[in-house]
Amino acid sequence: MYNSAVIGPATSEEKYQLRQLMSKMRELSDAKPSSKKIVRQTAHTYEGYSIASWKCTEYLYKKDPCPLPTQARGFFTTGEGDEETVAARGYNKFFNVSEVKNTNWSSITANTQGPYELTVKENGCLILAAALDGGKTLLVTSKHAVNVPHAQVGMEWMKRHLAKANKTPEEFAGVLHENNATAVFELCDDGFEEHILEYPERTRGLYLHGINRNAVELDTWPSAEVTKVAEEYGFHVTKYFTFDTIKEGKAFADKVRNDHVLDGRAIEGFVVRCKTVAGNRPFMFKIKYDEPYLMFREWREVTNRIISDKPYKTTYPLTKQYVSWVKKEIASHPEDFENFGNQKGIIGARKRFLYYYQMHGGSETDVFDQASGNKKTLIVPIATIGCGKTTVALVLAKLFGFGHVQNDNITAKNPRVAFHKTILNQFDDHSFVIADRNNHLSALRRTLTTAIREELPTCRIVSLYWMHDNASETEILKRTMTRVIERGDSHQSLTPKRTPGFRGIMRDFVTNFAPLDLESADDALIEEVIELDPLADSAENVRTTINGLCNMFPGELEQPSEQQIDEALQEAFDFKPSVHKVIRNTKSKKPAFIGLVPTSVDVKEWIDEQMQNRNDVEWGACKKLLDTGGYDRTYHITLAHIQAAKKNSEKKVVYDSYVDVLGEGASPKGVEAECTADYIVCNKDVMALRVRSMKVKDSSTLPHAILRAGRQRGETGSSANTNDSKAELIATNAIPHITLCVGKNAKAAQANDMLDAVFGPANATSPQNCPCGWMVIPVTLSFNAKLQKFMS
Repeated sequence: MYNSAVIGPATSEEKYQLRQLMSKMRELSDAKPSSKKIVRQTAHTYEGYSIASWKCTEYLYKKDPCPLPTQARGFFTTGEGDEETVAARGYNKFFNVSEVKNTNWSSITANTQGPYELTVKENGCLILAAALDGGKTLLVTSKHAVNVPHAQVGMEWMKRHLAKANKTPEEFAGVLHENNATAVFELCDDGFEEHILEYPERTRGLYLHGINRNAVELDTWPSAEVTKVAEEYGFHVTKYFTFDTIKEGKAFADKVRNDHVLDGRAIEGFVVRCKTVAGNRPFMFKIKYDEPYLMFREWREVTNRIISDKPYKTTYPLTKQYVSWVKKEIASHPEDFENFGNQKGIIGARKRFLYYYQMHGGSETDVFDQASGNKKTLIVPIATIGCGKTTVALVLAKLFGFGHVQNDNITAKNPRVAFHKTILNQFDDHSFVIADRNNHLSALRRTLTTAIREELPTCRIVSLYWMHDNASETEILKRTMTRVIERGDSHQSLTPKRTPGFRGIMRDFVTNFAPLDLESADDALIEEVIELDPLADSAENVRTTINGLCNMFPGELEQPSEQQIDEALQEAFDFKPSVHKVIRNTKSKKPAFIGLVPTSVDVKEWIDEQMQNRNDVEWGACKKLLDTGGYDRTYHITLAHIQAAKKNSEKKVVYDSYVDVLGEGASPKGVEAECTADYIVCNKDVMALRVRSMKVKDSSTLPHAILRAGRQRGETGSSANTNDSKAELIATNAIPHITLCVGKNAKAAQANDMLDAVFGPANATSPQNCPCGWMVIPVTLSFNAKLQKFMS
């Protein structure tokens, strides 16, 4: 029907390619532990059909060569075995000019060919539409999921557009099935969710941006054909411009940038379609206008911080005037900001400020001239002792003038808070700051990145990741211990002379090392990653880091010469610390508490899904607490606490037994439980998930003191047969739970009292009481968890 490159059902070659791809995708999605998964599969049910969505680890798209089995973003399959097909397919991941090596203008000029189609980059969210059941059913998804609010609003708009064109969803599904294709839309609806650019009511809806063949390899239709479909089926047309040469296309994009508008309205930039010189394959990149949109984003984030009474810093000069104005507006017109955190009122607030600004002598030109706001970048090493992170940091500080905060120099009573504060202070005078600490625990990374983002909402976060995937713990320990011995006293704290037990401390760090997992809540704020090798020498890791950073920030960092690198390395090797402190071997210290840490579910992600999928009053109240409160620990079920053990002999027996089970090693082997949770309870101060059972997978080697026979909640008795596979772990808290969120002036311990008030001291099966204003919400969650000790 339309002149795409390939139409009709999948060919034999395409079916073979899909089988090969899915075999690799499943292998990578089944990787253990969870942090090693670079592909994640999620199962969905849609109109009676089983749909699988596949999501790849984001930063790996940038690696050259890309290690992912597909570069498609938005990839859905349905069916099994030989009947498995691509249900929907988005574009391959594409990047901004100069964001990666092959989108530098020199590479684009040398390696691509025309025609160059510049399609307007609309400012909304991605929606995919495809066909199921031979074209009888229309599938509408967001980038990675179905049955979520974005997809549901997308379907609502789909029906409105089609009805206006006297078409039905079945007719549109039919044409997509006939062409074995996925339609790619941008959903722009300020009534649902505001972004940065404004969409008045007449311009809201679905912009058809592209049509892709449902195949492993990207095969995307020309814009002229996409426009025909948009016009016939009533969708907003995505405007495009075609040029024979990239020189012409770049000149046009630069003119729009300088004019600040296209056809009388501001735009975010362009998505460019062209072909590669080698292989004549589709190639896409984007030309994005960062300014003043990054400043507008900063205004949005700063406003959210002010509303939540949280700290913040500013990077654009004009933001200071905006802050002064918006504080007065919030105080005098609080009703205008009631739904700001839900992406409502953002554009209205900005427009009112800009009107105010111009009425008081400012001009529109001033707004665009703010362009070079001082962008901030936090560099977060993830390493273990002796990997060479400080050497790398010293070289970066010498070559580029980065701020450098060494945790080993912090001697304050609360070193974590002092570390965060010192980093923020460094940002007053530096655009880049290195948080020189091992950051080997996921909780340390979460509290660090959250603290910085709270005050610098637009701060970019880059990880230097000394990954442990390619070496054994023994190899890493052998190499890093040799380095620690060789450096002698050239360290603030951990030296062989001042710390006789340094080997045990280093072993604990390696054993406790939590791999980077950008899909987890703890690492979600990290945007870019540079992978380093703990077995490589510092000179190699320094060069890898410099190359990585210069490629990431080509307009901000200039590649140093080899001589400059060598001189900086020598200076780093000669470094002598001026601060010395003694650290204790944590082996001699008893854990603060023992807990179960969920391993098969990301609790933060699960909470976010509940918030997205439920719109009733109860969940709204929970969301309000989540927006204003926080939780800075790893999500866990507390089983025994040292403070409780000091006050109660029975609890001491339980605590000591757990300590004996875990032994001296920091990471337990094979102590796992199957848990179920059934209620979320929330008041204005704290939110918790009641855990109904904690069944031990193998109780044969565990002491009687930490086990009870499997029983129904509300029953009494604590005897246990240690050979009973259904035995449960004992918690010294009356009601086992996971604390989900704590209000600004509240404490996590308040969850105990809250749950006691709802379920009673006997921990009844169902709620016995619900105080006014509290929320008690039934949920269903099953997960595996591992036993872990917490030193603080």
